[in-house]
This record gives sequence, structure tokens and C-alpha cells, in this order.
Amino acid sequence: MTKSAQVAFLFTLLAGIALSPTLAQGKRSPPAEVPPVSSEGVRYEAPHFNNPCGQNGGCVVAYDAASGALLWSVKVYCTHYDAQLETDVQDVFITSLAVDNAKVDVTNEKGLHFAIDLRTQAVSGDARGCSASSARGCSFAAGARAPRLSHWGILAVVCLVAIMRREPRRGVG
Repeated sequence: MTKSAQVAFLFTLLAGIALSPTLAQGKRSPPAEVPPVSSEGVRYEAPHFNNPCGQNGGCVVAYDAASGALLWSVKVYCTHYDAQLETDVQDVFITSLAVDNAKVDVTNEKGLHFAIDLRTQAVSGDARGCSASSARGCSFAAGARAPRLSHWGILAVVCLVAIMRREPRRGVG
């Protein structure tokens, strides 16, 4: 393999790796903490991580203000993840809570608004994205695919195969 072919191969391979969406590093800043709100002896919180709802964000938890005992938790909305992307850049977190007229008003990073009825814990408002048949919610979209090679990754593989199949030149004697 000539020096120029080696350079072209390495450039193509590195470009394919660097530009591949399946290997892209998805990083985001941590979400801002949401101050809890209280009403009639109950404290409402929106824990971003390690919450009883089973997903990052989208969860409201009610505690007895005096004892700290967990009263209930509600998955306000479901986050659907694309298997092609890093999950942390797809998380959607609650940005504000407010208690008003026997309900907790919830807003998330996408600007969607929801209301939780404090008596029934029923959620109303913008589309929640949750399947009615899913008891634990919907952390992953139905039919999510396994990661696949990007166009650049495929190009790198094709170039590698072409270079490896090429016969070496023999000296003329």
C-alpha cells in the first residue's frame, strides 16, 4: 500500500469515527434544581434522578411535610429515547412546580404544561407521551432500533475493504 493510500485510509477512518452519530458524545449541563412547594401539610418535589417513576425527570413526588413519609409519586410525562443518540441529551426535566386550586402545576424544559389533581393524582395538560398499556411508563420508544453505522462509518469500512483487497505490486526484475 502506498503512503498516499495509507494516509487516505487513515483520514477516512478517523473522519468516520469522529462524525459517527453512534459514537458522538452527548453531554449536557446538569438540570437546575426545582424548589419544592408545599400546601396543606404536603411537600411536592420534582427529583431529577433516582426517583420512584423509573426515568430521569418527569416525576413529581408528594411527602408528608411533618413526617417526611412518601405519600405518592406520579410520572407526569414519558421521555422517549432514540437509540441512535446519547440518552443524557434527550432527558427532559421539570423546571417549575406551583400549587394552585387543588392541583400541582408542572412545566418542563420543552415548555409543556401539566396539572396534577391533588385528590386523584390524575395528570392533565399537554400530551404526556405515555402509552396507556405501559404500567411502568415508556422509557424507550416501541420498536427502538439498535445503533447502526453512520454513512461515514460505512464509507470507512468500504475503503478498508478496498485497500485490503488490493494486490501488492511486485518488483519487475
